[in-house]
Amino acid sequence: MTDIPDISPEQKHTRFLWTRYIMFGIGFWLLVTPATFAQHSFPISVNDVVCGLLVMILSLIALSFKQKWAPWTLTVIGIWLQLAPLIFWAPNGVAYLNDTGCGAMLILLALVIPGTPGGIELKGAEIPHGWTYNPSSWNQRLPIILLAFLAWMSARYMAAYQLGYIDSIWDPIFDNGTRNVVTSNLSKSFPISDAGLGAFVYTMEVLMGFKGSSRRWYTMPWIVLLFCIMVVPAGFVSILLIMLQPLIVGSWCTWCLLTAVCMLIMIALTLDEMVAVCQYLTQVKKSRGPLWKIFWKGGIYTEGQLDVRSPPLNAQWRKNIGAMLWGMTFPWNLLVSVILGGLLMFTPSFLQNIPHQIADNDHIVGAIVATLSFVAMAEVFRVVRFLNIILAIWTICFTLFFAHKMDTQFIFHIFWGVLLIVVSIPKGPVRERYGSWNKLIR
Repeated sequence: MTDIPDISPEQKHTRFLWTRYIMFGIGFWLLVTPATFAQHSFPISVNDVVCGLLVMILSLIALSFKQKWAPWTLTVIGIWLQLAPLIFWAPNGVAYLNDTGCGAMLILLALVIPGTPGGIELKGAEIPHGWTYNPSSWNQRLPIILLAFLAWMSARYMAAYQLGYIDSIWDPIFDNGTRNVVTSNLSKSFPISDAGLGAFVYTMEVLMGFKGSSRRWYTMPWIVLLFCIMVVPAGFVSILLIMLQPLIVGSWCTWCLLTAVCMLIMIALTLDEMVAVCQYLTQVKKSRGPLWKIFWKGGIYTEGQLDVRSPPLNAQWRKNIGAMLWGMTFPWNLLVSVILGGLLMFTPSFLQNIPHQIADNDHIVGAIVATLSFVAMAEVFRVVRFLNIILAIWTICFTLFFAHKMDTQFIFHIFWGVLLIVVSIPKGPVRERYGSWNKLIR
Protein backbone atom coordinates (compact mmCIF):
# COMPACT_ATOMS: atom_id res chain seq x y z
CA MET A 1 0.00 0.00 0.00
CA THR A 2 1.46 3.37 -1.03
CA ASP A 3 0.49 6.74 0.40
CA ILE A 4 -0.08 9.37 -2.28
CA PRO A 5 -0.60 13.07 -1.58
CA ASP A 6 -4.21 14.03 -2.24
CA ILE A 7 -3.48 17.67 -3.12
CA SER A 8 -0.52 19.93 -2.54
CA PRO A 9 -0.55 22.36 0.41
CA GLU A 10 -0.94 25.29 -2.01
CA GLN A 11 -3.93 23.68 -3.71
CA LYS A 12 -5.55 22.89 -0.38
CA HIS A 13 -5.00 26.46 0.76
CA THR A 14 -6.70 27.78 -2.39
CA ARG A 15 -9.59 25.35 -1.98
CA PHE A 16 -10.42 26.71 1.47
CA LEU A 17 -9.92 30.43 0.91
CA TRP A 18 -13.67 30.89 1.40
CA THR A 19 -13.18 30.23 5.12
CA ARG A 20 -11.05 33.38 5.39
CA TYR A 21 -13.83 35.58 4.01
CA ILE A 22 -16.37 34.12 6.43
CA MET A 23 -13.97 34.73 9.32
CA PHE A 24 -13.61 38.33 8.17
CA GLY A 25 -17.41 38.60 8.46
CA ILE A 26 -17.30 37.10 11.96
CA GLY A 27 -14.69 39.70 12.93
CA PHE A 28 -16.91 42.50 11.63
CA TRP A 29 -19.86 41.04 13.56
CA LEU A 30 -17.83 41.07 16.78
CA LEU A 31 -16.74 44.64 16.09
CA VAL A 32 -20.29 45.97 15.85
CA THR A 33 -21.77 43.71 18.55
CA PRO A 34 -21.42 46.22 21.44
CA ALA A 35 -23.44 48.77 19.46
CA THR A 36 -26.03 46.13 18.56
CA PHE A 37 -26.61 44.70 22.05
CA ALA A 38 -26.81 47.53 24.57
CA GLN A 39 -26.69 45.23 27.61
CA HIS A 40 -23.05 44.28 27.05
CA SER A 41 -20.75 45.03 29.98
CA PHE A 42 -17.70 47.25 29.44
CA PRO A 43 -15.11 44.40 29.61
CA ILE A 44 -17.11 42.25 27.18
CA SER A 45 -17.58 45.23 24.83
CA VAL A 46 -13.85 46.01 24.79
CA ASN A 47 -13.04 42.34 24.29
CA ASP A 48 -15.44 42.05 21.33
CA VAL A 49 -14.08 45.17 19.64
CA VAL A 50 -10.43 44.12 20.04
CA CYS A 51 -11.09 40.53 18.97
CA GLY A 52 -13.19 41.71 16.04
CA LEU A 53 -10.42 43.96 14.73
CA LEU A 54 -7.81 41.23 15.17
CA VAL A 55 -9.96 38.65 13.39
CA MET A 56 -10.57 40.98 10.43
CA ILE A 57 -6.85 41.75 10.06
CA LEU A 58 -5.71 38.15 10.53
CA SER A 59 -8.33 36.83 8.10
CA LEU A 60 -6.85 39.03 5.37
CA ILE A 61 -3.31 37.97 6.29
CA ALA A 62 -4.40 34.31 6.19
CA LEU A 63 -5.28 34.71 2.51
CA SER A 64 -1.57 34.35 1.86
CA PHE A 65 -0.32 30.76 1.80
CA LYS A 66 3.03 31.79 3.28
CA GLN A 67 1.48 33.19 6.47
CA LYS A 68 0.85 29.81 8.11
CA TRP A 69 0.85 31.36 11.58
CA ALA A 70 -2.31 33.39 10.89
CA PRO A 71 -4.82 30.48 11.02
CA TRP A 72 -3.26 29.29 14.27
CA THR A 73 -3.60 32.77 15.77
CA LEU A 74 -7.24 32.87 14.68
CA THR A 75 -7.71 29.51 16.41
CA VAL A 76 -6.25 30.92 19.62
CA ILE A 77 -8.65 33.88 19.41
CA GLY A 78 -11.50 31.40 18.95
CA ILE A 79 -10.45 29.56 22.10
CA TRP A 80 -10.20 32.85 23.97
CA LEU A 81 -13.72 33.84 22.89
CA GLN A 82 -14.95 30.56 24.36
CA LEU A 83 -13.48 31.50 27.73
CA ALA A 84 -13.92 35.30 27.78
CA PRO A 85 -17.63 35.26 28.86
CA LEU A 86 -16.64 33.09 31.83
CA ILE A 87 -13.65 35.19 32.82
CA PHE A 88 -15.55 38.49 32.51
CA TRP A 89 -18.83 36.99 33.80
CA ALA A 90 -20.90 38.03 30.80
CA PRO A 91 -23.99 39.87 32.13
CA ASN A 92 -26.55 38.07 29.98
CA GLY A 93 -27.11 35.03 27.82
CA VAL A 94 -26.83 37.03 24.60
CA ALA A 95 -23.25 38.07 25.34
CA TYR A 96 -22.34 34.53 26.38
CA LEU A 97 -23.92 32.95 23.31
CA ASN A 98 -22.44 35.55 20.95
CA ASP A 99 -18.83 35.11 22.07
CA THR A 100 -18.89 31.32 22.47
CA GLY A 101 -20.66 30.89 19.13
CA CYS A 102 -18.22 33.15 17.28
CA GLY A 103 -15.30 31.40 18.99
CA ALA A 104 -16.52 27.97 17.92
CA MET A 105 -17.00 29.18 14.35
CA LEU A 106 -13.48 30.59 14.23
CA ILE A 107 -11.97 27.30 15.41
CA LEU A 108 -14.09 25.41 12.90
CA LEU A 109 -13.14 27.66 9.97
CA ALA A 110 -9.48 28.25 10.84
CA LEU A 111 -8.46 24.77 11.95
CA VAL A 112 -11.04 22.02 11.55
CA ILE A 113 -12.42 22.49 8.03
CA PRO A 114 -9.14 23.27 6.20
CA GLY A 115 -7.19 20.63 8.10
CA THR A 116 -3.87 21.40 9.68
CA PRO A 117 -2.73 24.71 8.15
CA GLY A 118 0.03 23.94 5.67
CA GLY A 119 -0.26 20.19 6.23
CA ILE A 120 -0.75 17.41 3.70
CA GLU A 121 -3.65 14.97 3.60
CA LEU A 122 -2.70 11.55 2.26
CA LYS A 123 -4.43 8.73 0.52
CA GLY A 124 -3.54 5.16 1.36
CA ALA A 125 -3.67 2.81 4.31
CA GLU A 126 -6.53 3.26 6.76
CA ILE A 127 -6.46 0.15 8.94
CA PRO A 128 -3.29 -0.29 11.07
CA HIS A 129 -1.25 -3.42 10.42
CA GLY A 130 -2.65 -6.36 12.35
CA TRP A 131 -5.93 -4.58 13.14
CA THR A 132 -9.34 -5.65 11.91
CA TYR A 133 -10.90 -2.18 11.75
CA ASN A 134 -10.02 1.50 11.45
CA PRO A 135 -10.23 3.31 14.83
CA SER A 136 -10.37 6.71 13.09
CA SER A 137 -13.33 5.90 10.84
CA TRP A 138 -16.37 8.16 10.99
CA ASN A 139 -18.44 5.31 12.36
CA GLN A 140 -16.06 5.19 15.32
CA ARG A 141 -15.92 8.96 15.84
CA LEU A 142 -19.58 9.89 15.37
CA PRO A 143 -20.88 8.47 18.70
CA ILE A 144 -18.09 10.28 20.54
CA ILE A 145 -19.09 13.57 18.90
CA LEU A 146 -22.77 13.02 19.73
CA LEU A 147 -22.02 12.14 23.36
CA ALA A 148 -19.79 15.22 23.71
CA PHE A 149 -22.63 17.32 22.32
CA LEU A 150 -25.06 15.82 24.86
CA ALA A 151 -22.60 16.54 27.68
CA TRP A 152 -22.21 20.09 26.33
CA MET A 153 -25.97 20.65 26.48
CA SER A 154 -26.09 19.44 30.09
CA ALA A 155 -23.12 21.55 31.18
CA ARG A 156 -24.43 24.62 29.35
CA TYR A 157 -27.76 24.33 31.16
CA MET A 158 -26.02 24.30 34.54
CA ALA A 159 -23.73 27.16 33.47
CA ALA A 160 -26.77 29.27 32.56
CA TYR A 161 -28.00 28.98 36.15
CA GLN A 162 -24.57 29.63 37.66
CA LEU A 163 -24.11 32.75 35.53
CA GLY A 164 -27.58 34.04 36.41
CA TYR A 165 -29.22 33.74 33.00
CA ILE A 166 -32.09 31.59 34.33
CA ASP A 167 -33.81 31.84 37.70
CA SER A 168 -34.32 28.15 38.42
CA ILE A 169 -32.86 24.81 37.42
CA TRP A 170 -34.83 21.58 37.09
CA ASP A 171 -33.62 18.24 38.43
CA PRO A 172 -35.88 15.38 37.31
CA ILE A 173 -34.65 12.88 39.93
CA PHE A 174 -33.05 14.56 42.95
CA ASP A 175 -35.42 17.53 43.41
CA ASN A 176 -33.09 20.40 44.39
CA GLY A 177 -29.95 18.31 43.99
CA THR A 178 -28.59 20.10 40.92
CA ARG A 179 -29.19 23.52 42.47
CA ASN A 180 -27.39 22.46 45.66
CA VAL A 181 -24.40 21.18 43.68
CA VAL A 182 -23.95 24.12 41.28
CA THR A 183 -24.29 26.64 44.15
CA SER A 184 -22.14 24.70 46.62
CA ASN A 185 -18.92 25.97 48.12
CA LEU A 186 -17.09 23.45 45.93
CA SER A 187 -18.44 25.08 42.77
CA LYS A 188 -17.92 28.57 44.14
CA SER A 189 -14.26 27.74 44.85
CA PHE A 190 -13.61 27.95 41.09
CA PRO A 191 -12.74 31.47 39.86
CA ILE A 192 -15.14 30.97 36.95
CA SER A 193 -18.28 28.90 36.40
CA ASP A 194 -17.17 25.26 36.63
CA ALA A 195 -20.14 24.17 34.50
CA GLY A 196 -19.18 26.79 31.91
CA LEU A 197 -15.63 25.46 31.94
CA GLY A 198 -17.04 21.98 31.33
CA ALA A 199 -19.10 23.32 28.41
CA PHE A 200 -15.90 24.79 26.93
CA VAL A 201 -14.14 21.41 27.15
CA TYR A 202 -17.07 19.61 25.51
CA THR A 203 -17.16 22.21 22.73
CA MET A 204 -13.51 21.52 21.98
CA GLU A 205 -14.16 17.78 22.05
CA VAL A 206 -16.94 18.12 19.47
CA LEU A 207 -14.73 20.25 17.20
CA MET A 208 -11.68 17.99 17.55
CA GLY A 209 -13.87 14.97 16.87
CA PHE A 210 -14.54 16.38 13.40
CA LYS A 211 -10.88 17.20 12.81
CA GLY A 212 -9.02 15.09 10.27
CA SER A 213 -9.80 12.27 7.88
CA SER A 214 -10.19 8.56 8.49
CA ARG A 215 -6.38 8.37 8.35
CA ARG A 216 -5.79 10.89 11.09
CA TRP A 217 -4.20 8.30 13.41
CA TYR A 218 -1.03 8.65 11.31
CA THR A 219 -1.60 11.90 9.36
CA MET A 220 -2.43 13.94 12.50
CA PRO A 221 -1.06 12.14 15.59
CA TRP A 222 -1.08 15.30 17.69
CA ILE A 223 -4.78 15.86 17.07
CA VAL A 224 -5.66 12.32 18.20
CA LEU A 225 -3.58 12.58 21.37
CA LEU A 226 -4.96 16.06 22.13
CA PHE A 227 -8.46 14.67 21.65
CA CYS A 228 -7.70 11.78 24.01
CA ILE A 229 -6.25 14.15 26.60
CA MET A 230 -9.44 16.19 26.53
CA VAL A 231 -11.72 13.14 26.71
CA VAL A 232 -9.97 10.93 29.26
CA PRO A 233 -8.97 13.48 31.96
CA ALA A 234 -12.28 15.34 31.59
CA GLY A 235 -14.11 12.06 32.09
CA PHE A 236 -12.22 11.23 35.25
CA VAL A 237 -12.73 14.78 36.53
CA SER A 238 -16.48 14.27 36.08
CA ILE A 239 -16.28 11.07 38.09
CA LEU A 240 -14.24 12.84 40.77
CA LEU A 241 -16.85 15.59 41.07
CA ILE A 242 -19.57 12.96 41.39
CA MET A 243 -17.64 11.27 44.19
CA LEU A 244 -17.35 14.60 45.99
CA GLN A 245 -21.04 15.47 45.69
CA PRO A 246 -22.38 13.29 48.51
CA LEU A 247 -19.27 13.82 50.62
CA ILE A 248 -18.96 17.61 50.43
CA VAL A 249 -22.28 18.86 49.12
CA GLY A 250 -24.59 16.17 50.48
CA SER A 251 -26.63 16.04 47.25
CA TRP A 252 -26.74 14.21 43.94
CA CYS A 253 -27.04 16.02 40.60
CA THR A 254 -28.91 14.41 37.70
CA TRP A 255 -27.23 16.52 35.03
CA CYS A 256 -23.80 15.80 36.50
CA LEU A 257 -24.54 12.07 36.45
CA LEU A 258 -25.72 12.30 32.84
CA THR A 259 -22.53 14.13 31.88
CA ALA A 260 -20.39 11.55 33.65
CA VAL A 261 -22.12 8.66 31.88
CA CYS A 262 -21.48 10.36 28.53
CA MET A 263 -17.84 10.82 29.42
CA LEU A 264 -17.46 7.20 30.52
CA ILE A 265 -18.73 5.94 27.18
CA MET A 266 -16.52 8.45 25.35
CA ILE A 267 -13.44 7.23 27.21
CA ALA A 268 -14.10 3.62 26.26
CA LEU A 269 -14.67 4.58 22.61
CA THR A 270 -11.55 6.78 22.40
CA LEU A 271 -8.88 4.47 23.76
CA ASP A 272 -8.44 2.34 20.63
CA GLU A 273 -7.51 5.34 18.46
CA MET A 274 -4.97 6.40 21.06
CA VAL A 275 -3.43 2.92 20.99
CA ALA A 276 -3.18 3.05 17.18
CA VAL A 277 -1.33 6.39 17.35
CA CYS A 278 1.06 5.14 20.03
CA GLN A 279 1.81 2.02 17.96
CA TYR A 280 2.53 4.14 14.90
CA LEU A 281 4.80 6.56 16.75
CA THR A 282 6.62 3.61 18.34
CA GLN A 283 7.30 2.20 14.87
CA VAL A 284 8.58 5.60 13.73
CA LYS A 285 10.95 5.74 16.68
CA LYS A 286 12.24 2.21 16.07
CA SER A 287 12.90 3.03 12.43
CA ARG A 288 14.76 6.19 13.52
CA GLY A 289 12.33 8.41 11.65
CA PRO A 290 11.78 12.12 12.40
CA LEU A 291 9.46 11.46 15.37
CA TRP A 292 8.87 15.08 16.36
CA LYS A 293 8.15 16.18 12.80
CA ILE A 294 5.78 13.26 12.16
CA PHE A 295 4.01 13.87 15.48
CA TRP A 296 3.05 17.39 14.37
CA LYS A 297 2.77 17.07 10.59
CA GLY A 298 1.94 13.41 10.11
CA GLY A 299 3.68 10.83 8.00
CA ILE A 300 3.10 7.92 5.67
CA TYR A 301 2.04 4.37 6.40
CA THR A 302 2.64 1.49 3.99
CA GLU A 303 1.93 -1.58 6.12
CA GLY A 304 -1.82 -1.31 6.56
CA GLN A 305 -4.73 -1.72 4.20
CA LEU A 306 -7.75 0.16 2.92
CA ASP A 307 -10.88 0.12 5.03
CA VAL A 308 -13.41 -1.90 3.09
CA ARG A 309 -15.20 -3.10 6.21
CA SER A 310 -16.71 0.14 7.56
CA PRO A 311 -20.22 0.74 6.18
CA PRO A 312 -21.05 4.20 4.78
CA LEU A 313 -22.86 6.54 7.14
CA ASN A 314 -25.99 6.26 5.01
CA ALA A 315 -26.11 2.47 5.38
CA GLN A 316 -28.73 0.63 7.42
CA TRP A 317 -28.68 1.89 11.00
CA ARG A 318 -27.96 -1.58 12.37
CA LYS A 319 -24.75 -1.79 10.36
CA ASN A 320 -23.66 1.67 11.50
CA ILE A 321 -24.36 0.95 15.16
CA GLY A 322 -22.42 -2.29 14.89
CA ALA A 323 -19.45 -0.45 13.36
CA MET A 324 -19.63 2.20 16.09
CA LEU A 325 -19.10 -0.48 18.73
CA TRP A 326 -16.15 -2.24 17.11
CA GLY A 327 -13.48 -2.48 19.77
CA MET A 328 -15.99 -2.78 22.60
CA THR A 329 -17.63 -5.88 24.03
CA PHE A 330 -19.99 -6.18 26.97
CA PRO A 331 -19.12 -9.34 28.93
CA TRP A 332 -21.63 -10.34 31.58
CA ASN A 333 -19.02 -10.10 34.33
CA LEU A 334 -18.16 -6.48 33.49
CA LEU A 335 -21.85 -5.56 33.37
CA VAL A 336 -22.22 -7.09 36.84
CA SER A 337 -19.15 -5.10 37.97
CA VAL A 338 -20.74 -1.84 36.77
CA ILE A 339 -23.92 -2.70 38.68
CA LEU A 340 -21.89 -3.55 41.80
CA GLY A 341 -20.07 -0.22 41.57
CA GLY A 342 -23.29 1.74 41.22
CA LEU A 343 -24.91 -0.27 44.03
CA LEU A 344 -22.04 0.49 46.42
CA MET A 345 -22.02 4.16 45.44
CA PHE A 346 -25.68 4.54 46.47
CA THR A 347 -25.57 2.11 49.43
CA PRO A 348 -25.29 4.84 52.13
CA SER A 349 -28.61 6.23 50.90
CA PHE A 350 -30.40 2.94 51.61
CA LEU A 351 -28.66 1.20 54.52
CA GLN A 352 -29.10 2.76 57.93
CA ASN A 353 -26.48 3.44 60.61
CA ILE A 354 -23.45 2.94 58.38
CA PRO A 355 -20.29 4.40 59.98
CA HIS A 356 -19.36 7.56 58.14
CA GLN A 357 -15.93 6.16 57.25
CA ILE A 358 -17.53 3.23 55.44
CA ALA A 359 -20.13 5.51 53.80
CA ASP A 360 -17.38 7.77 52.45
CA ASN A 361 -15.47 4.72 51.20
CA ASP A 362 -18.62 3.42 49.49
CA HIS A 363 -19.14 6.65 47.55
CA ILE A 364 -15.55 6.77 46.32
CA VAL A 365 -14.85 3.09 45.69
CA GLY A 366 -18.24 2.51 44.07
CA ALA A 367 -17.66 5.27 41.54
CA ILE A 368 -14.14 4.03 40.74
CA VAL A 369 -15.33 0.43 40.30
CA ALA A 370 -18.12 1.47 37.93
CA THR A 371 -15.65 3.63 35.97
CA LEU A 372 -12.96 0.95 35.66
CA SER A 373 -15.52 -1.71 34.74
CA PHE A 374 -16.91 0.37 31.92
CA VAL A 375 -13.46 1.35 30.65
CA ALA A 376 -12.53 -2.36 30.63
CA MET A 377 -15.29 -2.94 28.08
CA ALA A 378 -12.87 -1.38 25.60
CA GLU A 379 -10.97 -4.44 24.44
CA VAL A 380 -7.62 -2.63 24.31
CA PHE A 381 -7.90 -1.84 28.04
CA ARG A 382 -9.58 -5.03 29.24
CA VAL A 383 -6.74 -5.55 31.72
CA VAL A 384 -7.83 -2.64 33.93
CA ARG A 385 -10.60 -4.84 35.38
CA PHE A 386 -7.94 -6.39 37.66
CA LEU A 387 -7.78 -3.09 39.54
CA ASN A 388 -11.28 -3.88 40.81
CA ILE A 389 -9.82 -6.84 42.70
CA ILE A 390 -7.57 -4.46 44.63
CA LEU A 391 -10.56 -2.23 45.40
CA ALA A 392 -12.60 -5.23 46.53
CA ILE A 393 -9.86 -6.36 48.92
CA TRP A 394 -9.55 -2.77 50.18
CA THR A 395 -13.31 -2.56 50.87
CA ILE A 396 -13.34 -5.89 52.73
CA CYS A 397 -10.41 -4.84 54.95
CA PHE A 398 -11.90 -1.38 55.45
CA THR A 399 -15.21 -2.89 56.54
CA LEU A 400 -13.54 -5.31 58.96
CA PHE A 401 -11.65 -2.43 60.55
CA PHE A 402 -14.47 0.12 60.90
CA ALA A 403 -17.61 -2.01 61.25
CA HIS A 404 -19.01 -1.94 64.79
CA LYS A 405 -20.80 -5.29 64.61
CA MET A 406 -21.68 -8.13 62.25
CA ASP A 407 -25.00 -6.77 61.05
CA THR A 408 -26.67 -6.44 57.64
CA GLN A 409 -24.35 -3.74 56.35
CA PHE A 410 -21.29 -5.75 57.45
CA ILE A 411 -22.46 -8.87 55.62
CA PHE A 412 -23.39 -6.82 52.56
CA HIS A 413 -19.93 -5.28 52.22
CA ILE A 414 -18.10 -8.59 52.67
CA PHE A 415 -20.36 -10.31 50.15
CA TRP A 416 -19.98 -7.36 47.76
CA GLY A 417 -16.18 -7.57 47.90
CA VAL A 418 -16.05 -11.33 47.34
CA LEU A 419 -18.51 -11.13 44.43
CA LEU A 420 -16.50 -8.32 42.78
CA ILE A 421 -13.32 -10.39 43.01
CA VAL A 422 -15.03 -13.36 41.37
CA VAL A 423 -16.53 -11.40 38.46
CA SER A 424 -13.29 -9.48 37.83
CA ILE A 425 -11.30 -12.60 36.90
CA PRO A 426 -12.82 -13.67 33.52
CA LYS A 427 -11.52 -11.75 30.51
CA GLY A 428 -14.62 -12.09 28.39
CA PRO A 429 -14.70 -12.19 24.58
CA VAL A 430 -12.28 -10.11 22.49
CA ARG A 431 -13.58 -10.04 18.94
CA GLU A 432 -11.17 -7.63 17.19
CA ARG A 433 -7.43 -7.73 16.55
CA TYR A 434 -4.96 -4.97 17.46
CA GLY A 435 -1.59 -5.98 16.05
CA SER A 436 1.21 -5.97 18.61
CA TRP A 437 -1.24 -4.78 21.29
CA ASN A 438 -2.95 -8.20 21.35
CA LYS A 439 -0.37 -9.58 23.75
CA LEU A 440 -1.29 -6.91 26.31
CA ILE A 441 -4.97 -7.85 26.33
CA ARG A 442 -5.33 -10.18 29.31
